[in-house]
This record gives sequence, C-alpha cells and structure tokens, in this order.
Amino acid sequence: MIRSSKKLPALALMTLAVASTPVVATAGIDIGVNIGIPEVVIRTQPPADRIEVIPMSPGPDHIWIRGHWVWHHERWEWKGGYWEAVHPNQVWISGQWVQKPNGWVWVEGHYVVQAPPAPPQQGQVAEVIANEPPPPPITEVVTVAPGPDYFWVSGHWHWRGGWVWVHGHYDRHPHFHPGGAWVDGHWDRRGGNFVWVEGHWR
Repeated sequence: MIRSSKKLPALALMTLAVASTPVVATAGIDIGVNIGIPEVVIRTQPPADRIEVIPMSPGPDHIWIRGHWVWHHERWEWKGGYWEAVHPNQVWISGQWVQKPNGWVWVEGHYVVQAPPAPPQQGQVAEVIANEPPPPPITEVVTVAPGPDYFWVSGHWHWRGGWVWVHGHYDRHPHFHPGGAWVDGHWDRRGGNFVWVEGHWR
C-alpha cells in the first residue's frame, strides 16, 4: 500500500470535523439542521405545564394563547400565556415540545386557514369541535340574582379558532319551577377532539 505523506490543509480538516459531529452550543443544547432550517435540540425534558390563573378576557374577540416552558440561559423558564385578538377564519394551533431521538424540539404555535364548516341539515344542530383541551376555567364573581326565579349560567370556554371566554350571566327559564336546576354545558372528549355539549334545564 502506498501512503501519502501529504497533509490535508487545516481548513479541510475543520470541514470534515464539522460534518461528522453535531455542533454543541452549550451543555444542554444541540444545534442541527432539519430540511435547511436550524433546529435547536434541548437534551433535558421540559417540566410539566403549569396551571395558569387566567385573567378576564379583554372582550369576546380575543383568544387565549397558552403559556409554555422555554429554554433560556441554561435552564427552563415559564413564559406566561396572554390574550390575543381573534384572526378571522383562522385556527390557532398551540406550540408544543416534540420529543426527538436526541432530545426535545420546540414547534412554534401558528395560525392555519379554517375551511368553512358544512351547514347543518334541517333539524340538526352544528357541533362545535375543538382540536385541543380547553384551558382551566376563569373564576368569576357571581352577583346577586335579579329575582328568585333566575338561575346562574356559568362562564365557559368557547372554540372560535382559539379559546374565547364567554362570561357567565343570569337567565330565567320560561317554565321555572321549584326544584328545577340548570345543568351547565361542558366539553366532552371524543377521540382526539373535544365536542361542546350545550347546557340544559332539568
């Protein structure tokens, strides 16, 4: 076998080294490339999401953007949620941490264009379906009822391309009777989605 005594240039050696090993930014981060897009991989698992105390909505045209963990200065820090104005005909897809073979990667939240739902057939009620669980309910101050035959309808989260808070209010059933009760609406999990079940009088 003939061996060459020539040495590779220093730049070529550096290029080979970079191509064969990942670039380590810090003790907790790897930086790779995924389809031409830089991808930051965190080697430690993010903590469990916090249960946030959600302030009152600025209005019915705002959706709640959930808080999430971010990797900052070699540690996990919580970035709180916030209210954002509704984007008409668009659905908000929440950001999430996705596990990869070598760690965790953050996928940014984003909006997607929502196809208009098919109109319900005669006699049917259109179902409201959300692709993510509702946030924790907001604690509301219940005022004194206007009269003895009024009942309180609790506030709830409504899906409108994102989570919109509908404030609670008093209502009066046309057939109010002693012993009757109002059953609040709720979100029912069906498969990977959530379906709204309307409140009703009993």
